[in-house]
Amino acid sequence: MSHYFSEVQDVKSVKKIINYEIKNEKFEFLTDNGVFSKTKVDFGTDVMLRTFLNENKKLGNIQILDIGCGYGVVSVVVKRFFEKAKILSTDVNERALELTKKNIQKNNRTDDFEVRKSFVFDNISENFDVILSNPPIRAGKQVIFEIYEKSFFHLNKNGKFYCVIQTKHGAKSTKKKLEELFGNCTTLVIEAGYRIFRCVKNS
Repeated sequence: MSHYFSEVQDVKSVKKIINYEIKNEKFEFLTDNGVFSKTKVDFGTDVMLRTFLNENKKLGNIQILDIGCGYGVVSVVVKRFFEKAKILSTDVNERALELTKKNIQKNNRTDDFEVRKSFVFDNISENFDVILSNPPIRAGKQVIFEIYEKSFFHLNKNGKFYCVIQTKHGAKSTKKKLEELFGNCTTLVIEAGYRIFRCVKNS
């Protein structure tokens, strides 16, 4: 049985359109079976995006990584608000990557975007100014902690790592791990059992 973090999906494709609005901007996303949160934009992703947009009013020509991009919600929304940002969207799920490409074309100008297949950081060599992650809880703690560890090493100096995690799914151990890696971990928002963490690479 495949999961949303599997490379190839064995569930039948049944595409659908969902709508999403944030800060008076409207989006339309194509979703499908075999991808994370196919019926609506995940609440945790929504909280992370609202928090990120509230904290960052202006972003120039910076490099952003959307790791585990799913069908592209974070990439598409961030690009709409910060047109000069260069975004790399990665996932291991091939169906999700195809949806991300279509959703970028549907909602944005398609320059300064790249969609790439990668399990965690296996196919990522660049460094970034911002990394955003809604980690795949079902993939297990080892995979999630690998995302945290390698995010630290793939951030530029003063780069920022943002993630969302539910309290019941290991927020306490996530915060401890991030503090060990970065030397800091700020809880920006707690909402309906979800926590948004931000870490800054100071070295």
